[in-house]
Amino acid sequence: MGIKKRQFTKNVLPKVITITMLSSFIYIGQNLETSYALPKETVLSQSYTRSNTQTGKIKPCDYLNIRSGASTKHSIVGKAYTNETVNILEKGSNGWYKVKLSNGVVGWASGSYINIQNSNTTINTNTNISKVDKTIDIAKKQMGKPYKWGAGGPSAFDCSGLTSYAYKNGANVKLPRSSREQAKVGKSVSKKDLKAGDLLFFSSAGNGINHVGIYIGDSKMVHSPRPGENVKIDKINSGYYSRTYVSAKRIL
Repeated sequence: MGIKKRQFTKNVLPKVITITMLSSFIYIGQNLETSYALPKETVLSQSYTRSNTQTGKIKPCDYLNIRSGASTKHSIVGKAYTNETVNILEKGSNGWYKVKLSNGVVGWASGSYINIQNSNTTINTNTNISKVDKTIDIAKKQMGKPYKWGAGGPSAFDCSGLTSYAYKNGANVKLPRSSREQAKVGKSVSKKDLKAGDLLFFSSAGNGINHVGIYIGDSKMVHSPRPGENVKIDKINSGYYSRTYVSAKRIL
């Protein structure tokens, strides 16, 4: 019996140990494979999110400021230029888009300067945004045409003639003919809450509204200023137009 026991220990026991180790290795391997299942699913989910990212192209402009927040009050973190492609990461409630530039800079820009290239959400199907874009585009296309009192286009404009022409042809909206009457329609908005397409009203003589322009974002408006000048874009937060600003109305 002593000899048989020694033979068992010598021949059988190592095999038992080997089988036990292999079983443990297989068990551990199965657990490791299971532990990686969740990260694999997470990667697929992230890939799906990225596939819904929209792209946009910068409209013709000198350059578009990219800011740290969704208003002109925030600091500039980068610049984008005409026809540059950006990724649209988020749409703000005030018409601004969170974008990512090709150089990796992420920030906010006025949506009125960006043409959406593809869409899986409601950004491109929002009728009001589409009408605003068309209205602004039509107003900008009149740049360079001369101011003429009482003119409503298409070869010349006074201030309210330009706004009426742009809204009629861009949004199928008929505005009153004078700036003073236009100031009585639409929804009043504060200067800090301006959105592209809002009408801006000014009083240069101190005796009531006598000028109107269309806000295009980034503290700028397109308008027909005065005799001797042409339709152009001006800033509203400095100089003459900052001093004479009165109110704003949202039509769309």
